[in-house]
Amino acid sequence: MGMNMAKKYLLFDFDGTVIDNSEGITACIRYALGKMGVPVPDENTLRRFIGPSLFDSYMNYCEKNEENAARFVELYRERYAPKGYLETRLYDGIKDTLVKLKADGKVLAVCSSKPLEFVEKIAEKLGIHDCFSFFSCPGFATHDSDKRSLIENAVEHFGADKKDVLMIGDTEFDINGANEAGVDSLGVLYGFAEDGTLQKCGATALAGSPAEVYRVISEWKN
Repeated sequence: MGMNMAKKYLLFDFDGTVIDNSEGITACIRYALGKMGVPVPDENTLRRFIGPSLFDSYMNYCEKNEENAARFVELYRERYAPKGYLETRLYDGIKDTLVKLKADGKVLAVCSSKPLEFVEKIAEKLGIHDCFSFFSCPGFATHDSDKRSLIENAVEHFGADKKDVLMIGDTEFDINGANEAGVDSLGVLYGFAEDGTLQKCGATALAGSPAEVYRVISEWKN
């Protein structure tokens, strides 16, 4: 490989990095909270629900009540499973970036706290399923969507050396997870993080658009 130690294994977060699913998610949150009679938070807070586990978001932004948080997730899925997950679109230019990275010989995986079944269905629908060799995502039964363990799961699956791995994501959970797992991170600024968050968490590099994601990865030197 010579002097240029480029990243070979690319782990992509899904929501806010590959897909913009804010429309479907916020509609499902409103639906679930409405059924529970819990006040719907303002737009800014609603955006913060996107990325972390729904259970955790409910506990953080609505009320510290595990029973209600579990009920919220159930009601959310009641609308999300038949239609909410399809209210989504690819970020402009991301498919092109994924296709080119794969053509360059990179190995791509999804590393998301969204349940596996939804990620695979959305990836199919949007025509990007074939770009990915592996999906490191939780099943329905688990609340544990800890990024560190999802990243480590992918590293183990590929038998990769951590220095050849790059986590690409839009929130502090992606960057912190990468730091904890001991891999480099590329923070994308077009997703759901608030300004300055990814820099504060210590992202190894930053990209402002899907096209820039391709450029930064292509030029990467360890």
